[in-house]
Formats: sequence, C-alpha cells, structure tokens
Amino acid sequence: MATAAAMADDDDFASPPLAPRAREEGGGRGVYQVGGVPVEFPYKPYGTQLAFMGRVIATLDRARRQGRSHALLESPTGTGKSLSLLCSALAWQRHYPLRSPPAPDPLLHGGGFVPDDTQPQPTPVVPEKAVKKKNAPIIYYATRTHAQISQVVREYRKTSYRVRMAILASRKHYCVNKFACASDNIDEKCKSLLDKTVQGCPEFKNAQKLSRHPSLQIGGCYEVHDIEDLVRVGQKAKGCPYFAAQHMAEAAQLVFCPYNYLISPVVRRAMDIDISGSIIILDEAHNIEDIARDAGSIDIDEESLCLLQGELQNLAANEAVAMIYQPLHDIIQALIGWIAEREDNLHNHEFGHPASYWTGEKAMNELQRAGISPMYFPVLQECATKAIKAASDTESDGSHLSGGSAMTLESLFSSLSYFFAQKGRNSCDYQLALQRFVKKEGKDVISSTCTMSLWCLNPAVVFQEIADRTLSVILTSGTLSPMGSFTSELGVQFEACMEAPHVINADSQVFAAVLSSGPTRQILNASYKTADNSSFQDELGASLEEICRIVPGGALVFFPSYKLMDKLQVRWSQTGQWARLNAQKHVFVEPKGSSEELDPVLKGYYDAILGKAPVKKGRGGSKQIAKNRVTKKSSQESVKAGAALLAVCRGKVSEGIDFADDNARVVVIVGIPFPNIY
Repeated sequence: MATAAAMADDDDFASPPLAPRAREEGGGRGVYQVGGVPVEFPYKPYGTQLAFMGRVIATLDRARRQGRSHALLESPTGTGKSLSLLCSALAWQRHYPLRSPPAPDPLLHGGGFVPDDTQPQPTPVVPEKAVKKKNAPIIYYATRTHAQISQVVREYRKTSYRVRMAILASRKHYCVNKFACASDNIDEKCKSLLDKTVQGCPEFKNAQKLSRHPSLQIGGCYEVHDIEDLVRVGQKAKGCPYFAAQHMAEAAQLVFCPYNYLISPVVRRAMDIDISGSIIILDEAHNIEDIARDAGSIDIDEESLCLLQGELQNLAANEAVAMIYQPLHDIIQALIGWIAEREDNLHNHEFGHPASYWTGEKAMNELQRAGISPMYFPVLQECATKAIKAASDTESDGSHLSGGSAMTLESLFSSLSYFFAQKGRNSCDYQLALQRFVKKEGKDVISSTCTMSLWCLNPAVVFQEIADRTLSVILTSGTLSPMGSFTSELGVQFEACMEAPHVINADSQVFAAVLSSGPTRQILNASYKTADNSSFQDELGASLEEICRIVPGGALVFFPSYKLMDKLQVRWSQTGQWARLNAQKHVFVEPKGSSEELDPVLKGYYDAILGKAPVKKGRGGSKQIAKNRVTKKSSQESVKAGAALLAVCRGKVSEGIDFADDNARVVVIVGIPFPNIY
C-alpha cells in the first residue's frame, strides 16, 4: 500500500485576515495587540497565528499570576508556528512588567484579544529568580536536532526582535581545534587538551573573548547568528565557539538548544543550565514522552563498568581522596559481581537476546543485592557528585576520572536518583534488565557481553521535575492530538490547550489517496511477508516513476525502514528502474549516519529543484550526491523534472524540516511504519 498526497500551488492560498488594532508598516510588517501585549510580526498573520500567539501570551500571563502554567499547542505543519512562538514569547518577555499588574487573561474572554474596559488584576506572584535578576525569564527554545535549530534561527532572523541569544550545541558542531577535530572522539580529546599537564587548547583561552566579538554586536545590536556563523567567527578570532556559546548563554535572554540539553539532568549539569523560573518551548514535541523516558534511563555494558572500576581503584589509592572514590569503587565492583552472578541464569526469548527483567519491588531487591540500597544511596550520591565535579573542573590540577568514565558514573547515578526518588515509590515505574549480546560469524560465537539497563517506563518521572522548576513549559507540534494522553503520560496539568486548523483549504489544495495497486494492476502490499517479492518491488518502482513523471517539483517518498529502502535500491539498480526514476527526477537518499551527512544531501535536493547544476563536493554526502546523479540534464529540464528524496519514517527527514512550496509537491508513504518489537 502506498499513500500519496499532492499539494497545490501557493497562489491558491487564501489571504490571511488582518488582526484588529494593528499598525502596519512596509511589506506587511505590523504591530498587533495580542492579549494586551504589542507583538511585532514580519507580515500579516493568519487568523490561526493570531490565536496561537494569544494562547502563548495568555499562558505566560497566567504563569506570572500563579507561579507557573503550561500549554499544549497544536498547529499543523506549514502554518508558521515557530515564527508565532518566537514573536509572542519575545514580545511578552520585552514587556514583562515586574511590579505592575498583569494583563487580563484573554482566555476568559474567548480568545487572544481582550476588551479595553477590563479591570486590572492583583499584583502577580513573581518567581524568586526573576526578582533577583531584575529582568524577565529566560526563554529556552528547544528542537529535536541541530538542523532544526538552524531552521528556527532563520525564522528568528525574520523578526524585529534582537535580544542576547546563544545556541548550545555539541563539540562535534562547534570545535575548531585542529587536533580535536582530527580525533575520533572529539569530547575526550577536548578534555585532554584542557588538562593543565599538557600543552592546552589555545582556542579555549580565547573563548570569552569570542563571546564578546564585535561581529556579534554590530552597532550595539545583538546580531542573529547560527552555529555556522559562530564557527566562522571562532576560526577567524582563534576562539572556541563551544565554550563561547556557554559564556553567551549565561547572560542570554533567548537560548536555542536540542531537547536533551533541557530534558536530561546529566546534560543540564554538564552544560551548567539552570531552568529554574524559565520559559521552555519544546517545538515538534510529539515525541517528548520517549525523550523523557530516555532521559531517565541508562544502558551500561560490562566494558564501561570495568573501565570505571579501574579508574576508581587508582584514584582510591590516594588517601587524600579515598573517602570519595573508595565507596564508588566498591559499589561498581559489586555491580560487576552481580552481573557475573546473574548472567548464567538469563532467560532465552523467541525474539531478541537472552535476558532477565525485574520491575518494582523485585528491581529494588536486585539493586540491594548489588549493594545499592535506599539507605546507602544518599551517601553514594554525595561521593558521585564530588567525583563528577572534580572531573569537570578545568581549573583543577588533581587526578580525576576521564571524561568517558565521569559520564558513565553521572548517567548511572542520574537514573538511580529518579529510581529512589519519592521514597522509592518511583521504583514501580522502572524496569531493571540484564541482557547478553552475542556477536557471531556464521555459527561461531566471536564474543559476548552483558549490558545492565535501568529503563524508565513513565515519562512523568522526568517531566514533572522540569514542569515544577520552570515558569512555563509550552509543548507545540503539528501532531499532539489526542491531547488527553499527553496530560496523563507526562503527569502535568496543561491549563491551555489548542488545536488550530490549517491555513489552507484542504479540500481544494490537497489531494490524498491510497494506492492499492500500480500501473500493471499488481497489488501494492508492503507488509513484511510480501515486501521481498520482486513483483511488489517492481510495481512500486513503476508507480513512483509514474508519480514523478506527472507531479512537478519535489517528491518525498517515505519507507517503513532503512532495510526495505536499501533492498529496493538494489532491486531497482538491477532492473534498470533506478535509471528510469532518475530520468524523471534527480533521486536522493537519506543517509543512515549523522545529521551532518544529511545536510549536503538536502542541499543537492533543493538545488536540483531550482535547476542548479549538481554539486559534487561537500562533507558527509558528496558520494551519495554523485551516485544519485545518473543522468545529466540542462537547467531547463531540471526545473521541469525537480527531484525526489527517498527517506524513512521516524528518520531525520520525517520530522521538523520545512519542505515548503516546490520542495514537496507530492508526499508518498510506502506501507505502515510499525515500531520494532525490540
């Protein structure tokens, strides 16, 4: 089965309605009174955007009155929700009245606009952190990937708001040190260069200087920059963008970052992020339950535990710090002993690996057998905190854990702290697992290793802590419904909920259909049983060829898995179908690797739609682009043909990337993307 949807031209879009009480400027830019707050918007907003901004401002006003308030806001992809979020949140932040009465709640009046004759409300309860800082709460804007951050920053450039901003990202994205960049493990190499016993990192010494670089504050105005901009300035000024971004975040009013920087307590501590009293916006948050569960979970293999044990043993030999490291060494040694004791009695399963599982009280009992009891855990946690702090202190001259072992220790104790929280009541929301993974060559076993896991089964365990510490958490996406499940799963009351309609006329601008058969009337059944049949694969290829021939511009094709997509590529290359597809459109394929490998593929896809010549250079995708260019066409033919991008459901392309206008004139979904059993 294949599902296809075709989109009409942009000229068919209905003109957006004007907001009441708007003062327009050139190019449609205007100031709109939304919930008593003047919001500057770069063009005439759609009615959906006005209602969306009204809910954001109403939520923040309510949070200021009550101490906190959270919102679930759903707006279909393509309705400009990112721009609406930025403009409304920044407008509220700019006009945050620290001591004056708050604006009336617009939701009490049925929308985002309030009458002029409303009575003022009592003086608000202002969060303690805001009082201390004498300014408005920090806005953290989080997305799933770094690529999505770049997209949101592009939206921020469109606004008239210019505040102190920062983008938190990994060393992999920011590092400009030639030795660290050449290393297979940038994080470890960076930390070793910061060790005072070695030569050091010259870029690190200029990090604060880079954070105050004139190019980021031209004419006294805070310039909008993305990750690439800061890297370029860092290379020019010989400063470290990674640590410069952290310095900038300390004084920033707007911070962009991936989800895990806020959700994971381990990453928050590592990046020195304090979310107390802040506003957190989680864009594309439909998968936030999984992210919260992952943040409260851990998987540790024997090798990592043995490495950690060895380092702790060496450190414990120093009498000056033995009180910190000896208890940690003993508990890690006990865990290794528990694994050795239990691995001989693992249960065999029809699907998956030999494993044993314990939940609730049984999991608590197993951890106690390994020496980790509710009574002793606070002592261990204090030791772990000191050991982790010593490892992260760049000014320290003493011996400490390596970066990798410190991260292992911190991740373990982070999950354990959630497990033992609420006087142990959280244990019923956890599953302890021990699995054996076997590596084979043919029938011969090459090696085997055991992994201990502590899995969080309830996202509320992690998310409630975040919601309780912040002023407001705003979750937004194009697909949040049914919203009731979010409230129950996350364990948080969302006082503002909104399901906005699309700005287009779906009846006249979108054609949706289910294709049960192809051009030769062969059944299109992408189930596991029939996906390997050559008749299905050939019929699907012919169907896609016909769709690509008829529909101009860009075509997105999503498969249930990389495995099926790879099989189809092999089959179509053998039968000549791959060449026929490329004769209709330039075909690109989503890479399995990192987001960096996707960037040049997307650029090639966009360029092909615009009719630009194929690009055969670039990091992380040049080979893929070169391979995909099977035929050469003139610029005029390329404009007609466009391009096709083959991708995977739940992959990097399927979420958070804006394929506007010609970039996606047809979307094809092959089969149903059922999740893996394991």
